[in-house]
Amino acid sequence: MVKFIARNNYSCSIEKLFSWHKADLALERLTPPWDKIKVTKKHSPNNTYIDSGEILLTQHVFPFVALNWKIMHKNYKENVLFEDFAIKSPFKSWSHKHIFNRLESNKTELIDDIEFTPWLSLNHINNYILSRLKRSFDYRASILSHDLTMLDLNNTDYIIVTGGTGNVGTHLIPHLNSIGYKILMLKYSKNSDNTFNPSHETKNTNLTVIPWNPYSSKVLDLPENISKNIKYLINLSGENVLGLWTKQKKKDIQTSRIAATKSLLEIIEKNKIKLNCSIHSSAIGIYGNETKDGITENSPLGNGFLAETTKKWEIEQNSFNKYSERNINLRIGVVFLFNGGFLKPIKLPLKLGFGVYFGKDQNHISWIGIEDLSRIVSFLLKNKKISGPVNAVSPTPTTNKELFNILSQKFNTKFLIKVPSRVPRLLSKELTDEILLANQKVIPTKLIDSEFRYFTKNVSDALDNTFGF
Repeated sequence: MVKFIARNNYSCSIEKLFSWHKADLALERLTPPWDKIKVTKKHSPNNTYIDSGEILLTQHVFPFVALNWKIMHKNYKENVLFEDFAIKSPFKSWSHKHIFNRLESNKTELIDDIEFTPWLSLNHINNYILSRLKRSFDYRASILSHDLTMLDLNNTDYIIVTGGTGNVGTHLIPHLNSIGYKILMLKYSKNSDNTFNPSHETKNTNLTVIPWNPYSSKVLDLPENISKNIKYLINLSGENVLGLWTKQKKKDIQTSRIAATKSLLEIIEKNKIKLNCSIHSSAIGIYGNETKDGITENSPLGNGFLAETTKKWEIEQNSFNKYSERNINLRIGVVFLFNGGFLKPIKLPLKLGFGVYFGKDQNHISWIGIEDLSRIVSFLLKNKKISGPVNAVSPTPTTNKELFNILSQKFNTKFLIKVPSRVPRLLSKELTDEILLANQKVIPTKLIDSEFRYFTKNVSDALDNTFGF
């Protein structure tokens, strides 16, 4: 049997630390992206899964290869201990004790005590597993430390969220849940007639899912006991801009954004909801694809399909000013994701030993890590001084050449190939010029001025926290 122990101290009471772990989506929140673990099913006879609950997990280790886990919880003692152990896993045995020790009134030690037995126990295998556990639990500690500073145990506010099943939403919702918000997720369903028919995906109903069709003429009518507590809205809806820009694709990109935003406005109007803050995903594409100087929120807007689409989108978003104390157009840059977005199509070639990139070496890429994007959203929900356009990017934009050189080093790629821009232009000139060859140096002036604290400020650390290097 092999043993791993992580000890971390947190500046909060033992009651607050233990309560954080009782959140519905605590496991999803703590799991690093590179562990590639997805929760597929939960069941518990009590109000929290850590008390005698059962969780089924799927872990993807190679393309088309997934391992299944079945986890049971036992030995629940409020503010003291809970333990989970594997009935089914890639290991012969696996158990994990979570031990809480009160050090002072506002200082608590958490001990993660893991024991496991591999089917094949060799030193180099065991050491590899231990090194991965160390990396994962360092990440978990940083996530937990941050969320505890924001946790409000008395929060009764609801947030309407659309686009919650996308790459951004699946990271954001566990974060919002872990700091005390109740989530009302409108989930797209072309068959929905927008009748209030909720399903609770978690044990204590802090995540309520409602089938929603933004193209329906019927407006969703919410119960008064819910609508009166809705204080925030986060609109992440919209067709992915990546992919071949056919006429139909471009139409879907535009109509999906406009229709969803109009439908949400109708819901707010019909249910007489007064919002403290509404946040809508927008894009730095609004500035155009070629810029020479640093772009701030006050910079002129650009031209092109993405810029024109985003301008129309923000016009619809700004209709929320009538019903929201603050309305924010979140102009998001290139998002670093483990299994999606900009990095997804280039990851496999890098792993196979050759990297491919397009465009000029010194073209600027304004990026943001998915964890920082989630923290930006929760920061903006509470910062009453910020409204209007907000550039959701890192304060340190990179260049095309720098990004691919760092990626090559981290993936141990032997060859890095620069493809002439005329090659992708043969497929789609518009897509190539506005996305692949875009040169955008965007500055998050409002976030910097409001002293937002970034999780990662440089490309190297952001890639580490995406891929677990």
